[in-house]
Amino acid sequence: MAFERRKLSRRTFLKGLGVAAGAVTLGQFGSFGQKPFISIGAVIPLTGQLQSFGPRFQVAAELAIEEINAAGGIPGVGLVRLEVRDSGTNPEQGVQAASELVNVVGVQALFGAAASGVTIPITSVTIPAQVVQISPSATSPAISNLDDNDFVFRTAPPDSLQGIVLADLAYNIKGYRKVSVIARNDAYGAGLADAFKQNFEKLGGTVPTIQLYDPATTDFSAEIAAAEADGPDAVSLITFDEGEALITQMVQQGYTNFDLFVDGNKNQDLIDRLVEALGAEALEGIVGTAPATAETEGGQIFAERYRARLGEDPFVFTPHSYDALAVLCLAIARAGKYEGPAIRDAMRPVANQPGTQFTVGQLGDALAAAANGEDIDYVGASGALEFNAAGDPFGPIGIWTIKNGKIVDTEVVDCRFDEEGNPVCNPATGQGL
Repeated sequence: MAFERRKLSRRTFLKGLGVAAGAVTLGQFGSFGQKPFISIGAVIPLTGQLQSFGPRFQVAAELAIEEINAAGGIPGVGLVRLEVRDSGTNPEQGVQAASELVNVVGVQALFGAAASGVTIPITSVTIPAQVVQISPSATSPAISNLDDNDFVFRTAPPDSLQGIVLADLAYNIKGYRKVSVIARNDAYGAGLADAFKQNFEKLGGTVPTIQLYDPATTDFSAEIAAAEADGPDAVSLITFDEGEALITQMVQQGYTNFDLFVDGNKNQDLIDRLVEALGAEALEGIVGTAPATAETEGGQIFAERYRARLGEDPFVFTPHSYDALAVLCLAIARAGKYEGPAIRDAMRPVANQPGTQFTVGQLGDALAAAANGEDIDYVGASGALEFNAAGDPFGPIGIWTIKNGKIVDTEVVDCRFDEEGNPVCNPATGQGL
């Protein structure tokens, strides 16, 4: 079932954080007496091509922090607040923001970034400083291979999983045999395009071309011409908000075979703008994939709280944002101090099996148990968190479609890593498409 989403204005966003517009700076809290605070850094896109994502990520993260602080904070450490900086969906701005948080504010843990193309550059700041970095949405397979001394984690599964489901959807459900790709020329776009190509060709399909574009471009004529040159059955688009210009230009040039969208363009705000410009029929039946959430008690509680706060269904990666803050704070509780190396070493003992299970709504008890040295198996808003040696979780991949101008989730495909660490996903059924 899909819930109607609405554009998130600054006033709505600040209301979601529980404050009046203009009344306080982002990340500021009211009085909690004389208890000390620790500041966790956040580098998220409040502007740029993912500006629809960042404010929602912050609301989800603040929901976790509110629950933690309502329980008295992290035992023996203090209350928590989020120090937010805008990445602008830009690598240079993201690195500058991270540098300020690490070297000036002195954070020992950092939430973000959203895009892989910003997350990876930020590690040039966090890894040497021994600061734990956790992204809720950076999915590039390249992150798995970083020489990070185990300081980089994520709560969203890597695109080595999404590429399997996207290829299966294209070949077995839609019946495509030749698919070209137009993708962002960054770690996310190139990585997911390559994962799709490898898996689609294993199934017997062909990918005549992958056209990578500069994310700052506004004229996609050359990429469109090259992608359409071999007469593909479909053209998969791996974009952020610049997909609006790309799709508009494809339609203007007479091409309507765009399909196979992904998490970067699973954005109702983007779809609304396209529907207004092109009509709902132009997007009817488009399908896509994105990391999904498992059906858990914690996920239901999170969804209720998120809807109560913003009046919309949880946005893509918002459950993963809640979980990122929750697992960071559990690791700090187990470490007993706010220091990067100690937090790093405590991440798996509070997330992976075995251990006592805790979920959303139980963070107070979970923090107490973690501070007591108990093994915690955190099962969060997005599902179970089981970090492998690379700091990657496994998780389900969802299939979605567009009906009457609205994004509708149709299926969740179970994905995991096998004993050798290879990605494995169940076949999709195409139900609901």
